[in-house]
Amino acid sequence: MSLDIEQRIRDRAYAIWQAEGCPDGRNTDHWLQAELAVRTEATGIPDRAPVVAVMKAPRKTTNAKPAAAKAEAMESMAAEVVAAEPVKLRKPRARKVDIP
Repeated sequence: MSLDIEQRIRDRAYAIWQAEGCPDGRNTDHWLQAELAVRTEATGIPDRAPVVAVMKAPRKTTNAKPAAAKAEAMESMAAEVVAAEPVKLRKPRARKVDIP
């Protein structure tokens, strides 16, 4: 792939990413959409096979909790662990074995 076409695809993928609100984990979809658009502009013939296969693949679901809420929950769990009383460990007892 020539550097000029690759740069055009990169720029188009970045524009698609921004237009969709900068989602995480969709870089392959954006790259393929951009590649399809740039190659269609260059040749006038769309090549849809690879893009359709990727777009039909199941997408990962994201957790709806924002990162700040997750961090707060982790901090509260860590505080509970620190505040808990230490557990006293006992020395294990030896087992009695009957030897014939």
